[in-house]
Amino acid sequence: MPVDLARPVLDPTFGDPVARDLAKATAHGDKALLRRVAADTDDPDRRSFLLGVAVDHPGRPEWIVRWPDEEPEEALAHFVRGAHGILWAWEARGNARAGMTSEEQFREFHQRLAGAERDLVRAAVLAPDDPEPRVQLLTTARGLQLGTQELCHRFAKATARHPWHYRAHTLMLQGVAPKWSGSSALMFNFARSRAAEAPVGSAVASLVVEAHIETWVDEPDDETGYLAAPDVQRELRAVAARLKEAPDTPAALRAANLLAFTFALGGDDEAAAEQFRAIGSHVTESPWQYLARDVVTSFTKYRDRALNPA
Repeated sequence: MPVDLARPVLDPTFGDPVARDLAKATAHGDKALLRRVAADTDDPDRRSFLLGVAVDHPGRPEWIVRWPDEEPEEALAHFVRGAHGILWAWEARGNARAGMTSEEQFREFHQRLAGAERDLVRAAVLAPDDPEPRVQLLTTARGLQLGTQELCHRFAKATARHPWHYRAHTLMLQGVAPKWSGSSALMFNFARSRAAEAPVGSAVASLVVEAHIETWVDEPDDETGYLAAPDVQRELRAVAARLKEAPDTPAALRAANLLAFTFALGGDDEAAAEQFRAIGSHVTESPWQYLARDVVTSFTKYRDRALNPA
């Protein structure tokens, strides 16, 4: 019998009621809930997710710009302006590869990113035990091209405060990927070593999947061949087995999207179907944006094929 699931949605809150309330409040410049969430959320990965939702607003909201000037000793104020500054910098740059980005875009990108760096450094000084400013500083290091040594130094600082911080690991992987002046060997060494050491059920195991997707993206005129390779599919199945008991978190849902993508494009519809069932309606922008701008359409096409075989 065909499987019929609800229409997928691209929702950065993943339907989480606290995240939805936080997104709504911060869209109107209401900081009260943000302060409570930042202070009361003990799990670092959940806190990272919620703070990410809080700063995810287009343009440059005036309340974010003003807050550190109004409360110069408030670490959260500097963090929010810095974390939002990263998103604002990428708005200027766009998501194209370097060869498709203009000098003017790069100039604005670096200017905005340098401001974000200053804010995040200040937040890290004011909140020395908080991993989150240091996690965000991985992105500024990458964008400002501060080099692999500095990136590794910042990663060590972040993970000293929370060893298996999921976002720190995914940002570090991007920093050592070939497209950011890393290399394939460095990327896979990092992904495999950290995934092997990660606790069972940790979404950090999905770093290996991301590394394969990064490699696939760089394969010329090859929609599925690389991902269909037996050794690649074997490694993906091992990751899926490790994540089978993962808790229901945004990180786990993102990992399931990565696995569904690689299994579907690699031709293993049965393995893809298992991931699509775990995902439900929670599609993530990455990696489906590699297929089309309309990620929901891309996701739905492959989900329907896997769940409703002819």
